[in-house]
Amino acid sequence: MDEDVLTTLKILIIGESGVGKSSLLLRFTDDTFDPELAATIGVDFKVKTISVDGNKAKLAIWDTAGQERFRTLTPSYYRGAQGVILVYDVTRRDTFVKLDNWLNDLETYCTRNDIVNMLVGNKIDKENREVDRNEGLKFARKHSMLFI
Repeated sequence: MDEDVLTTLKILIIGESGVGKSSLLLRFTDDTFDPELAATIGVDFKVKTISVDGNKAKLAIWDTAGQERFRTLTPSYYRGAQGVILVYDVTRRDTFVKLDNWLNDLETYCTRNDIVNMLVGNKIDKENREVDRNEGLKFARKHSMLFI
């Protein structure tokens, strides 16, 4: 069944607790949304096969817990990652301010220097926005990241 898969890519989703990492993963892999989704314990893992220009790629997506108490578990998950989705909540400035800490972890534990980073400003449908889109874009550009 995997004979036609060109490659497998390891993708991490990181960020503070409650920013919507698991919701992004579920929406992408299962096309579902649960507003009552419980916090991730340690790490969750899903696989999705996508087709790009007629070539199939398997995405192994690791959803890491954002709580401080699970931070000792995550360094091993950084190993071998080819892409990272760094998520913050636009309604909580503290999650944006702590992005530098997540980037430091990435630099410390990641074993590749060609990793692709994407910054995601999540929960844009909510009121009481605390982080402007331009702030996110500026941060992403400063750190050579994709941004959405």
